[in-house]
Amino acid sequence: MGSVELEPLESDRVAARVAAATVLGIDGSRLRVRELWRDAPTVTTFLRHYGCLFCHEMVAEVIRATPELIERGARVVLVGNGSVEQAHRFFTAKGLPREGCTVVTDPERSSYQAAELERGFAKTFLNAGSQRAFRRARQDGHGISGWLGDLTQLGGTLVTRPPARLEYFHRSDFAGDHPDMSQVARAVDAAVRAHGTLASFSAGSG
Repeated sequence: MGSVELEPLESDRVAARVAAATVLGIDGSRLRVRELWRDAPTVTTFLRHYGCLFCHEMVAEVIRATPELIERGARVVLVGNGSVEQAHRFFTAKGLPREGCTVVTDPERSSYQAAELERGFAKTFLNAGSQRAFRRARQDGHGISGWLGDLTQLGGTLVTRPPARLEYFHRSDFAGDHPDMSQVARAVDAAVRAHGTLASFSAGSG
């Protein structure tokens, strides 16, 4: 559904813009996204607002996948768009952050805009795909817990390798349009191989 194929130059442009964006830790500290990407291949997932059942569902999917992604050689980052206080309550209630999984928030949504993630009432609420996804999430036990962030902001997932090269990009087409985690895992493998090859080349050149 939302997986995006970009030309190499466009891919580099998007990754560079996201890397330059500023986000906030749940302690209120400011940092650039590039600081989260600089040491290892990284899976970065942008969430909807913290009260959304799809946000709860996506976080549950990422938590389940995190041990495997770490074993494959990646780090995991979750980005929300509510306030620091909302982010702190939401993430700590889910046992986050944890080893290998960093959580941040972006109330200004500058990183979302840099990734050109979709936003809008129709895509969020009037799409047949979102209605099917709503039924799926409800059947899995997820519910709405409030309006804690931007109500119409959609999410996405990026797999990157240092310093800011994009291996995979899923841009949600509607609320509840989540990435295929098997595709994410394959992208992580590709990123780890490319990063390892580059590191070996750099070491040999030195």
